Amino acid sequence: YMTSFVQKSIKRVAIIGGGPGGIAAARALRDEGAFETITIFERNDHTGGTWKYSPLTNPPPPIPSTNALIVDSTLQLERLHSPIYAGLHTNLPKSVMCFQDVPFPDQDPLYLHHTQVLKYLTNLTKAEKLLLLIRFSTLVEKVEFDHDQWKVSVKNGNNRYTQEFDAVVVATGHYAVPFIPDIPGLTELNENKRIPVMHSRDYRHPDGFKDKKILVIGGGSSAIDIAREASSVATTVYQYIRTPTELSRQALERYPPNIKQVNAITRIIHDSTKSWVELENQEPLKDLDIIIFGTGYLYSFPFFPFQKDNLIITGQKVHHLDHYMFYQNNPTLCFLGLPIRVVPMPLMQRQSIVMARYWSGKIPMVPHTNTCTNTDTTDARTDFVMGVAREVDYSEKLGAWAEGWTDANIDSWQSTNLLTGRITEQWIQLRKNALAIRRDYLGY
Repeated sequence: YMTSFVQKSIKRVAIIGGGPGGIAAARALRDEGAFETITIFERNDHTGGTWKYSPLTNPPPPIPSTNALIVDSTLQLERLHSPIYAGLHTNLPKSVMCFQDVPFPDQDPLYLHHTQVLKYLTNLTKAEKLLLLIRFSTLVEKVEFDHDQWKVSVKNGNNRYTQEFDAVVVATGHYAVPFIPDIPGLTELNENKRIPVMHSRDYRHPDGFKDKKILVIGGGSSAIDIAREASSVATTVYQYIRTPTELSRQALERYPPNIKQVNAITRIIHDSTKSWVELENQEPLKDLDIIIFGTGYLYSFPFFPFQKDNLIITGQKVHHLDHYMFYQNNPTLCFLGLPIRVVPMPLMQRQSIVMARYWSGKIPMVPHTNTCTNTDTTDARTDFVMGVAREVDYSEKLGAWAEGWTDANIDSWQSTNLLTGRITEQWIQLRKNALAIRRDYLGY
C-alpha cells in the first residue's frame, strides 16, 4: 500500500502499563512535544513493571493452559505479582540492556541483580518527572474504539470511569499468562495431585526442593536458572529441552552432574496408586516430587473486546500487526515489546520513537516487507522469536524509519545517532557474547 501519514490529529495518548515499555513510550511522546495529554495507567502501586520483585505469587494457572482467551483471569486480580525470582541476575551486560541515552550507574556491576534494574527505572522515572503522568492502582478494564476515539474504561479502588483518547499504547508486557502445553495425562495429574505441577512464573527460590527429584520442562533463561538453582539442593534435576538454543547449549556445558537431560515426554501414566512420566522409548521417570514448566507465556489483552480471533487466536503470537507494532485495522493502536529473545529496553525505545514521530505526523507509515511483519497464516510463535541477527535487522529498520527513511532497502542509510542510528559493532558483539562474558563474571 502507499506510504501514508497518520490520518487524524493525535493529541491525547493513553499508555497501558508503567513498566519499562510504558516509560519508553512516555519519554518518546514527551520528547516529540506534539501531544497535549500523555496518561499512563498502571494497575500496581509502583513503576518498574516486571522488575519489581515480590515474594508473593498470583493464583496458580489452570493446567494445562493453552488458550489465552480461555485461561486469562488477570482482569479479576487487583494486582499482578512479577515472575522474577529472588536470585535473578540479568543475562546481558548493563551497557547492552539500558535505554541508550541513560546508562546504568558506573558503580553498578556488569551483570545486574534485579534490584539494581528496578532502582534504575525508579530513579529515571523520578528524575524525568514522569510520575506526574502515571495513575497508579488503576486497572484498565476495557478499551474500545468508538466515534473516532478510544474509550478507556478503568477501575481505581471502587471508583470506575471512562476517558477518551486519540491513540493507545499497549505496554503490558507478556509475562502474566503462563503457557502450559497439554501433555496426555496432565489433566488427570492435576486432579489427583500426586505430583505437584507449577509454572516458572511462580518460582521464587529453591528452598522447597531440598532432597527432591525435580523435572524442569523448557530451555529458556528461566528454565535454565531454575534447574541450576534447584540442583544446589535437590538430589536430581531432570530437564527436557525441546528446542536447543545457543543459550541452552552453553548452559549444559557448565551444569553440575545432578542435572540430567531427558528425552521428549510422551505422556503421564496413572495406575491405582501412582503417577509417573513416560519419556520417548517408553522410559519411565518415577518418584518425581515436582514438575516445573518453564514453557513461556501467552500473549493476552483481555481489555480489548475485539481481540478474539483477531489479535489473539490462542495467544502464541499477536496477529494483524504491522512491524510487530501497529494494529493494521487502526494504526492509532500500538504495541511495544512483543518480540521474544530481544533486548527489551533499547528495542522499545526505538519502537517508541517511531510511534511518536508517526503519530505526530513527522514520518509516514512505511509498507511492511515480509521480514518485518507477521503473515498471520499460522498461530506459531516462531515469527515473534528473533535472536541477535533478526533483532539487529529489525532495530535498524526502525531507526531508519524514525529518521524518515521510507525505502525498504536500508543498505545505503547511514546514521550514528545514539538512539536511532546504526547499531554499533561493540553492542552487537557484547550481545552475542553475553553468556560467555557472564560465565566469567558470575561463574554461571
